Amino acid sequence: MPRRKSTSTSAVSNRRSEVSNKMNDHKKTHSHAVRSPCSSASSSIKRADQTIKALKTKSLDELMETMSVSSSHWDTDLEDDDELGLNKETDNELYEKVCEKLGVTPVSRFSKTIGQEEVKISHRYLKELGAKAIASVLVNNNTTLKVQIESNDLSPRGGVYMGKVLQRNSTLIELNLANNNINKEGIRAIAEALSENTVIKRLDLSGNGLTDKDSKILSDAVENNTSLRYLNLSYNKLGEISGQHFGSALSYNNGLVELNLSWNNIRRKGAEAINQSLRYNDVLEKLDLSWNGFDDYGTGELTDSFKRNNTLIELNLSNNRLSDIAVMNIGQGLDGNSTLEVLDMSHNSGWGGCEGIKCILQCIRKKRCALQHLKILDIQINKSCEELITACLKQDVELKIEFGCKKKDSFVSKKSEVNPIDLLKEYLHEHKIHSSDLFKQLDINGQFRDSLTREEFVGGMKRLNVIKDQYLEKLVELLDSDGDGEVDYSEFVKLS
Repeated sequence: MPRRKSTSTSAVSNRRSEVSNKMNDHKKTHSHAVRSPCSSASSSIKRADQTIKALKTKSLDELMETMSVSSSHWDTDLEDDDELGLNKETDNELYEKVCEKLGVTPVSRFSKTIGQEEVKISHRYLKELGAKAIASVLVNNNTTLKVQIESNDLSPRGGVYMGKVLQRNSTLIELNLANNNINKEGIRAIAEALSENTVIKRLDLSGNGLTDKDSKILSDAVENNTSLRYLNLSYNKLGEISGQHFGSALSYNNGLVELNLSWNNIRRKGAEAINQSLRYNDVLEKLDLSWNGFDDYGTGELTDSFKRNNTLIELNLSNNRLSDIAVMNIGQGLDGNSTLEVLDMSHNSGWGGCEGIKCILQCIRKKRCALQHLKILDIQINKSCEELITACLKQDVELKIEFGCKKKDSFVSKKSEVNPIDLLKEYLHEHKIHSSDLFKQLDINGQFRDSLTREEFVGGMKRLNVIKDQYLEKLVELLDSDGDGEVDYSEFVKLS
């Protein structure tokens, strides 16, 4: 068993000392002087004027650096300013001036919600410059706790600006950067910031094209971070090496409660490393490893890991080409486990019989495990397994077992049972393309547009051969929910 690393607390101690000193200085200042509301108003207006003047003479990077170093310039008299509503005005004015300087159109939703507890600006196609403008406000904002910037094609450079936000903002606890093409230098900046950040709790980096080249620096950051509780890395291109890196990180991390690694390419030694890490990790409660193509490699590690682990509550291993041998390994590991309550092994081949399923059901029947919800959909089971399922359900009314297989012709002969949205998702996954990029390609000139007419949409889908013609009409009906004859970009990205 690897020895746990003792996380360095020097940075945290310094940060606490710095905050404590600032609080003491703040108390001393206010114990000697009490300013009138008029004085506070003048101070806020003066700060706004200084910000605008700085924008005219400095680049945005220089401005962000200045704002970071001179944080007291922004933290003074927050209570008085909030009462007057001037801080929000300053944020809005700063944002609009930055947008003007960069030549981008301000996002009205951001202007209206900045300063609120949660800001949502998804599907706005912000790109790099839009991210730059928003980051200039967020770096020193101390009221917004959650930011959703999903599906905006921020690019790697936009990720760098978001990294600055993570590095300098001391109140942000949730950041969603899913589907933004943030990789390379973008993910490096975010990882470096994550190593220093002590407040962020939830981070979503799914659908950003992350590869094995990005995984080392990110996994190191995860290993050492103590505040992060939820991390979503699904729908990326993480492979075997990435699995090894994150397996090592999980062995030592002391904070992460939920990790989503689904829809990647983690196999062989990568799968083995992650499964083995569960022996040593004593905080993780939810782990999603579905759609990785594990095969049976590494499942033997789960036998011992389940016997040692006493924190994991939910595990998703669906769509991983697991055979009966792999399921047997899992069943043997569950015998005696007292914490795992939800296990999903649906859509695995299960070839070689169903002794593994029977082993798991016996554990449930004999109350030798804690399972309360078992999913084994699309796995062929025999009559003895069905009888065991019936007995288990009769014994425990709280128990839930999902099982059964689709008929062979259910996806072929019965057109009404096919969901075109699922076909669209399959196309996106198979071609490793994000829905925002596909929508752009649907335009005959490859230009981004807020919406496409039904004719343009269907023409583009046929030209790219995304799904069969027979399902296009139904797809358009689902996407054009308001019946205005157009398919909106935001609805397309949201549904797909």
